[in-house]
Amino acid sequence: MIRSDWIDLAASENKRQEVSADFCVIGAGAAGIYLANQLVLQGRNVVLLEAGPPKCVDSSAIGFDTLFEMNLYPGVTEGRFFGMGGSTSRWGGALVPHSIHDLRDDAILNDVWHNIVRTVDDYALNVLQQLGYPQGRDFENIAVQFLGNAANELRDSDINVQSGLYLPFRIKNFVTLLDNVSRALAPRVFYNAVAKSWSVQGSEDCDNSRVASVLAISRNHKELFVRADKFVVAAGAIESARILLEINESGDQRVFRSSAAIGCYLADHLSVSIADVASSSLNMAATLFAPRFAGAWLRGFRFLENRAPNASPRAFAHFIFENSSAGFELAKELMGAMQGRRIPAINATSVIAGMGDLIRLAYYRFAHSKFYITPGTHAHLQLDMEQGAIRDNRVSLTKQKDVYGRNVACIHWKVTEEDMMNIEETARRFLSKWSNVSGDLPHLEPKVIGTDGTKPYDAYHPVGTCRMGEGVEAVVDLDLKVWGVQNLWVASTGVLPSAGTANPTFTLLCLTHKLAVHLGSAHK
Repeated sequence: MIRSDWIDLAASENKRQEVSADFCVIGAGAAGIYLANQLVLQGRNVVLLEAGPPKCVDSSAIGFDTLFEMNLYPGVTEGRFFGMGGSTSRWGGALVPHSIHDLRDDAILNDVWHNIVRTVDDYALNVLQQLGYPQGRDFENIAVQFLGNAANELRDSDINVQSGLYLPFRIKNFVTLLDNVSRALAPRVFYNAVAKSWSVQGSEDCDNSRVASVLAISRNHKELFVRADKFVVAAGAIESARILLEINESGDQRVFRSSAAIGCYLADHLSVSIADVASSSLNMAATLFAPRFAGAWLRGFRFLENRAPNASPRAFAHFIFENSSAGFELAKELMGAMQGRRIPAINATSVIAGMGDLIRLAYYRFAHSKFYITPGTHAHLQLDMEQGAIRDNRVSLTKQKDVYGRNVACIHWKVTEEDMMNIEETARRFLSKWSNVSGDLPHLEPKVIGTDGTKPYDAYHPVGTCRMGEGVEAVVDLDLKVWGVQNLWVASTGVLPSAGTANPTFTLLCLTHKLAVHLGSAHK
């Protein structure tokens, strides 16, 4: 549904228009919508710019070209979408906090991780309340409640179990947050509005640069000139880095301090199957670890190493049930259509073929509060491990122009031999602990990494390109303000120094809530 108070820049009657606001937020993904919503609830005047249309499309559909210097990075080609709701409206929904498992005693960026974990602790409840989850922060204790003795046995083997929280499909697209705000308070939303040109005053030498305005443009070259007191870049990790690089080239001299590693340290979770569930244990695995329902919210399970070696990458594991019944595919299409606010692609044949399993899914959902797994469904244990932070994995700008006249981004990214060795070592260490469990848990059959021909990078959790910190390479400080600029912040997964032990969405929302509190209190 397209709200009547959203403005399609491409359909504007005027070739050029101007607006002013207290805040201009660039990007209407999960973080941008959440931040705009929080600011307008504080009575602030907000303009929200989105490069894509009301319904999300991939980057090529809106003319966002990307070049690749080395390996193709699928986080760009398959993992990101533009439009109201952003990539979260397609892939998101898993809310899991970064926690003490992300802290390392001798890590160079341990102060950053302490800040991240502290922010999650401080604002997790606020975020859950804003999203309508009624039971508070229960990621750890509800897992023990669900699993009972199995959780205790895992803990005795030095494995911690968490219960991730998955957004209901009806609110998985964060646009619903805007639906709940009265139109008198709602931000002014412009879509098909690509941030292109920036006006910056001051210089890096005295650390007093200010963004004065941004010019947004549509594909048919309609223009929107936005003046604001404060600007927040809330695009994804790739696009946020591209925007900052563009700002840095907007004048005769650099805007940001020269040591800032803008666009560098691009990293992701590397995801690989490390063990199959033995055929004799398939039903046991489904009984224990099939996702559970808490009202409309789905709960899944993930496993983390307690007392992981300080030098080891952060990682987590989870079961994947390869449920491919006709009923499951039908339900997935129906829910995906609800999430994307589109008409489901179904026909009478698919409905008839899937009706039996669809009824079972509904029965287990309401009678047992469990997700129905077809008996004998194959399952495996998936390891998601953070990629090593390498400065040379980066986003940069080329001289080539896209349809908007912007410099096309180039990605230099690879998985190193050290990454692959870390996957093998982490898998070996994790499975050795699981095999020491003496209770009645599923039997796992370890796999030789890489023998199934799959590549270990389909998580699509890009981080690192606008990393936070106090060091000379940091792009933003611990409050997400860009170093060297008085009125510019970044709210994207790019601020995380590495992928850590969790999907980044929930932590980003906690950082964004903290930012909203800070910006709201400072803007007086």
